[in-house]
Amino acid sequence: MHAALCQKHDVRGYPTITVFKKDGKKEPYNGGRDFNSLVKFTEANLAGPSCSLEAKEDCDKASLKILEESEAMSTGDRHAKIKEIEGLIKEKKKEAKDLEKEAKKMAENLILVKLGGDKPEKVEQILGDEEFQAHCDSRVCVVAFLPHILDGGAAARNDALKIINEVFNKNKAAGTPVGFGWVQGGDQFEMEEKLSLQFGFPAVIAIHTKKGKFGVHRGTFDKDGVSGFISSLMTGRVPLAPLPAGVKFPKATPWDGKDGEMPQEEL
Repeated sequence: MHAALCQKHDVRGYPTITVFKKDGKKEPYNGGRDFNSLVKFTEANLAGPSCSLEAKEDCDKASLKILEESEAMSTGDRHAKIKEIEGLIKEKKKEAKDLEKEAKKMAENLILVKLGGDKPEKVEQILGDEEFQAHCDSRVCVVAFLPHILDGGAAARNDALKIINEVFNKNKAAGTPVGFGWVQGGDQFEMEEKLSLQFGFPAVIAIHTKKGKFGVHRGTFDKDGVSGFISSLMTGRVPLAPLPAGVKFPKATPWDGKDGEMPQEEL
């Protein structure tokens, strides 16, 4: 501080305030007496940087270097340096403002990305092995191999999905720790052969990749049959076999909800 405020009570009924400056001069304070007015006056008129030409001992090493470099400059050079720094400050403030806008936009995008996962839960199509592993790496997963879209079209596909989703919702409500997914039968012949699914589709299997085991549903493909399979699985009554080496779900095209189209024959 380069000066001080001193309150005197020698005037009866109304205390006066005198400002004592560092150079020994004093003057009366005529501003407001409330706290905010006093703080505002002090900050504007009395407070100064602790590091200055008059108080170099209060400077840290970096600040002292800048101060002494400025002290050694000519007036013209100092004015040029001031302009340069003011320009940089303005530029940095603009950059900060732009970064703040960018961060705000990114935050909005993050919300949208999160909302993308808030769609009603249902049994999703497995579109590749990476997706399967991410969904089922640490738990049992039930996978339905549904008939090809050309075998019954969208109507038959939706009927099969309705059954699987009913079982999914039942197990979710019961808190059964089982994942669900579906694929189109016949699209992964090598894997289907290793899993002994030659009996046709629809077919349902349970896979636990961490334990390297799998089991095949041998009953009817309806809500009670698939639900019974899962209940038996959870109580250890489904025969399990070692998961064959190299079992991977190939990449698949998402179903568009429409009937399939027969491939065009080559002339």
